[in-house]
Amino acid sequence: MSQAVNRLTAEHGALFVVSAGNSGRPVASPAAADAALTVGAVERDDRLAGFSSRGPRIGDGAIKPDITAPGVDIVAAKAKHGVIGTPVGEGHVALSGTSMAAPHVAGAAAILAAKNPAWSPLEIKTTLMNSAKPHADSGVFDQGAGRVDVARAVTSSPVATPASVSFGTARWPHDDDQPITKKITYRNTGSEPLTLDLSIAEQKPPATGMFSVSPAKLTVPAGGTAEATVTADTRVAGPDGFYGAAVVASNGARVPIGVHKEPESYDVTFNYVGHDGKPGNALRYLLIGAGASTVLEGAAPTGTAKLRLPKGKYFMSTYFETTRTDPGTRGKLTVVYEPSIEVTGEKTVTFDARTAAQPSITVDRQDASPAYGSLSVRMSTPDFGFGGGWGMRDWTGFYVHPSATSASGFEWSASSVFARKNAEGGFYGSPYQFHSQASGKDRMPAAIRHSDRERDMARVDATMKARIPGSTGGRNNGVQGPLPFRLTEFYTPGVAWSRWLIEVTDPNSQPTFVDDAAPRTFRRGARSTEQWNTAVFGPAFPALPSEMAGSWGSRLGDQLYLNAQLFADGTGEHSTFDFGSSSGTTRLTANGKVVAESTTPGQLYTPVPAAKTTYQLHTEGNRAPLSSKVTADWTFTSETVPGDRSKELPLLAVRFAPRLDDHNQARAGSVLTIPVTVQRNGAGAVTDVRTPEVQVSFDEGKTWQRTLVFKAGNKWLLTLPHPKNAKSVSFKAKAGDAHGTVDQTILQAYTLK
Repeated sequence: MSQAVNRLTAEHGALFVVSAGNSGRPVASPAAADAALTVGAVERDDRLAGFSSRGPRIGDGAIKPDITAPGVDIVAAKAKHGVIGTPVGEGHVALSGTSMAAPHVAGAAAILAAKNPAWSPLEIKTTLMNSAKPHADSGVFDQGAGRVDVARAVTSSPVATPASVSFGTARWPHDDDQPITKKITYRNTGSEPLTLDLSIAEQKPPATGMFSVSPAKLTVPAGGTAEATVTADTRVAGPDGFYGAAVVASNGARVPIGVHKEPESYDVTFNYVGHDGKPGNALRYLLIGAGASTVLEGAAPTGTAKLRLPKGKYFMSTYFETTRTDPGTRGKLTVVYEPSIEVTGEKTVTFDARTAAQPSITVDRQDASPAYGSLSVRMSTPDFGFGGGWGMRDWTGFYVHPSATSASGFEWSASSVFARKNAEGGFYGSPYQFHSQASGKDRMPAAIRHSDRERDMARVDATMKARIPGSTGGRNNGVQGPLPFRLTEFYTPGVAWSRWLIEVTDPNSQPTFVDDAAPRTFRRGARSTEQWNTAVFGPAFPALPSEMAGSWGSRLGDQLYLNAQLFADGTGEHSTFDFGSSSGTTRLTANGKVVAESTTPGQLYTPVPAAKTTYQLHTEGNRAPLSSKVTADWTFTSETVPGDRSKELPLLAVRFAPRLDDHNQARAGSVLTIPVTVQRNGAGAVTDVRTPEVQVSFDEGKTWQRTLVFKAGNKWLLTLPHPKNAKSVSFKAKAGDAHGTVDQTILQAYTLK
């Protein structure tokens, strides 16, 4: 894409204004294109936004972005069916990102193009950069020329070209470095000679003598040009690293300049050998240096990658394929994970697919066939984290290269799903499913080998219920079938399993995922039963692993975050993601005034006042057919949360767990005793909650009647007679404790037959 931007600019005279990206890391494609006018984002005070991607450009250390513009909380018109952004009045939303900054610059470029129709893309770009306003706290690799200044640009012409100067990388060691020189051409469009004083300014970090410009005073003839020489001398004292500055002319024209004084580095070669002994096609490599100080990625289709790496240790992920001689054959893919490649001098590393092994994971059920295989890896260090993996039908053609290095913090796991094939060769309707996993630490082994015996595995008799008539379900990339269906599942014990059920009504509809909120670990030989996709779907705060605390709703500092589950299934242990099949709103108010709103049910992210304040939080969601409308109103008190650890919002949810059939139905005219529980957002038992007040409706909320709720151990019960002519049951519930209250409504909680 970057190459296409350069080519199209040259062929058609188009100026591409490109968002820098929102990674906070070096710019990527197409923002890296030389010809692009790459735009970073700044706050209202022109400080660089934390999310804004920046330089130096990977590979050559060039200055990118070129310019910045306001990109935080930018208000714009809302599309009729738009769902992103924070509402600001009627018809407008606020959004942050470099995509919000780029239109400012595109508009400025359009103004210049209209005013000067003969200008080239380079002249427009140069004028905008020459006239930009830098921020004192940001260097050129963060902000380029600085914040776009439209008023100044329209009264200017392109004065200094190129608009920025990148000296590239001076290779280590530096005692034999030679000064690097570049030319800047100054243009005078006036009718009188122009005398400019030139100087080096804004250098970051400071290093006396690193940059110089000559002459210090330059006379540009009327209607003509003159050149100045800029020099970077990396022999001067100062630590290795990236240095930036600006050449400033007395008429205000600025040219950002930068150089990379390379730290101790060495040439490293990676060779890839396929299964046939010939060079392999390396589709991708990724290296992450200690402290994430160096991140390099690329490809090596010829089987050799030659890199220049700073001294240190690197985590490496790469994969390559053996070149196929017959287009109709299935290729062989080899994946490599090296936890700690150490670079202390010139080095050559060879990855040979002939030493790699295909994983073998088996179970002792004779008619079980592999339905899915996956490899997951994770590298955790104090400085960075990496996660990656692969998924496939089976392990055929997939090979794992043994690691030559090891490191603590590296973990891997390989899993297989097995089921019984049907006559068509698929797994539609299999009565059982096996989940078998091998894992290890520190390094990838010479070969992944694992076998499970059924008698040692944990057994779960699971019921996958139907929420939508005519829907189909898929279980953990394995068994599929029309919902409802029942499945006998087997799991390798001692493994933290994350499981899910996907429900689809037709190929054109959005799927719904019901999954474990927290991974579940089973004991050897244990037996249990489970229900999935069971009513009543409603507000819930399922227990989460400690590292995910606060994921449903929390506050850190003066930022409040909400991702409440409005349609969690009746177990209270599963979360639900419906990917757009529900609609609704969320609104936070305080003292009668709206603090923030969103057009997504249960979701909100907003700054709030630091002072202790009582809030009212309202959310509602709509989806068909069960729990067709869910509303929740919470009242709670919150104040600023210092430090770097968020605090859960004190929210409650009332849960109903009636015993229903596999279609989530009860019989009209029957009587059910329904368990009622209350969940609290965050850890800890719910022991001090007042008895919930519950009302029931048999006409989808047109009329309501109170029910009697009585305590039974750590939960409550209500006995509910169903009228013979009723079609559905709806619930209202109120609950509270010392920290707040909840008032919720669930229409069509379950249906009657």
